[in-house]
Amino acid sequence: MAAVLVVSCLVGVASAGHAQHASWTQLEELWHAEYKAVERIKTVIQPVAELGDVLKTYVESWEALVDGLEPPDWGSEDPAAGFSLLRHVAEGWTRVDDALQKTRSILHIIEYLASRPDREPLPNTDDVAAASEAVTRLAHVYRLNTTALVEGGRLVLDPVTGYHHPLSANELTSVGLVAVKKGFLDVGVQFLRAAKSRASVVQQPRLDNMLAAAVKVHDHVLEVNGPRSLAHVTATTPYGGPKEASPSRVVKAPVVLGVEYLSRHANATWMLERRPLVEQVQVERLCRGEDLRPPRVTSRLKCRYANGGSPWLALAPFKVEQVSLDPYITVVYEVVSRGEAGQLKKKMKSRLHTPYFPGSDSLTAAVEGGWSLKHTWLQEAEAAVLMGVGRRMRHLLGVTLDDAASEPYMVADYGLGGEYSAHRDTHGPTRAPPTPHVGERLATVLIYLQTPTQGGRTVFPWVGAGVGGTAGAAMVWWNLLSSHEHDFLTRHAACPVMRGRKTVLTKWVGYVPQWRTMSCSADPSRKVMLPWH
Repeated sequence: MAAVLVVSCLVGVASAGHAQHASWTQLEELWHAEYKAVERIKTVIQPVAELGDVLKTYVESWEALVDGLEPPDWGSEDPAAGFSLLRHVAEGWTRVDDALQKTRSILHIIEYLASRPDREPLPNTDDVAAASEAVTRLAHVYRLNTTALVEGGRLVLDPVTGYHHPLSANELTSVGLVAVKKGFLDVGVQFLRAAKSRASVVQQPRLDNMLAAAVKVHDHVLEVNGPRSLAHVTATTPYGGPKEASPSRVVKAPVVLGVEYLSRHANATWMLERRPLVEQVQVERLCRGEDLRPPRVTSRLKCRYANGGSPWLALAPFKVEQVSLDPYITVVYEVVSRGEAGQLKKKMKSRLHTPYFPGSDSLTAAVEGGWSLKHTWLQEAEAAVLMGVGRRMRHLLGVTLDDAASEPYMVADYGLGGEYSAHRDTHGPTRAPPTPHVGERLATVLIYLQTPTQGGRTVFPWVGAGVGGTAGAAMVWWNLLSSHEHDFLTRHAACPVMRGRKTVLTKWVGYVPQWRTMSCSADPSRKVMLPWH
């Protein structure tokens, strides 16, 4: 317990605010803004430094002149003192005036720099804490090269190409302490070890104490609670002791998918105690690129051209890839062109700071919960591109996607380690849909405007499948059964973005405008399928 208190004190209490720079678009703006700020600072460094030196010399000359004299004696008729005063002002003020005149020409730059906090949101402690947690999650989920961290103090994201950025001892310490505080105890120890390997002689004692405390916490939690829970992750063997034991082979937990998950869904005890951890573990495995399904399931999946029975698409059908048959999940390629994606990203760029609820008339701060992204909503009338996208998907899917029949389009821009924990898109029995005339979310159309080069998969933990995404493609899945019940197998998560950028456009198809035109199965448990399945 004492070790826990030590680490907690070292980490400190996190701010209750929300990180502002939670998307790569905002970080890109910060890069450009910081470049401009530094260039302006360069122009004022020399004049300000010269002014400081001249003023310091002038003050020192004055203090030497009046040394030992009190104000009543300043008016003395000592010829030497009078001569020194004249020389002090005549020669000294000329230099002061020259320096002041040089500074006057840069006053507008200084004023511009001084007003920077009024023009743009600057990073704060929340941003640093969020970035530290993001790096922690990347190291945990993708099992990053911690050996390289210890040897060179570098966060290696791609050992093949050598893509890396050196982290200082202080930065490694910051990440390590946040990792411990967030329960990623093994990652925390590794980062603190890396920090110690790069620390100066002065920093060594403090880091020795931090590392010893982190190891003690890790080993205590491992002994009491085991290597994994929703609140913590440790190595499989303790770090302490005279000789560190070699890691044992990790036995993978059995996979729970499909019908087996639905059968356990009725078990309230399992749902409360076991389901969250099983889901998280399966999400992480899928994020690392695994497919948890047996070959007898994946071998039935097909690719084909489809037009949805629409004459409009007869000469230009879409390429469709099946991801899952139960629930029915597909990837439709070339839904949005590169130019259209660029227009939409440009449209949303300046609006990420002001997200709002689609069912509200006023701009309201959106509750983002566990999201590590920024988003905004776009109406069809705001972008002609969206009308074209809606027309294409309407012909292919046989549903109405215009804003009168569904919620507006949501554009989400993921940031450093951006992720979205497992969830379902439907509102559920306890939450009413925001717009009654639209109703529940019958289907989800998730369009990739930009895809990361590593990480960022969209995964379905209870299906056992994941999709890396292709720019311009759309994922389509159905959230409801024919009975209007929620298909719990459609729970999905967005994996942390490891390298590159991820921007997605989401459209939730409303149920109310579709039920009169869609065929209704007599079997209430029937999955909703596309006409061309």
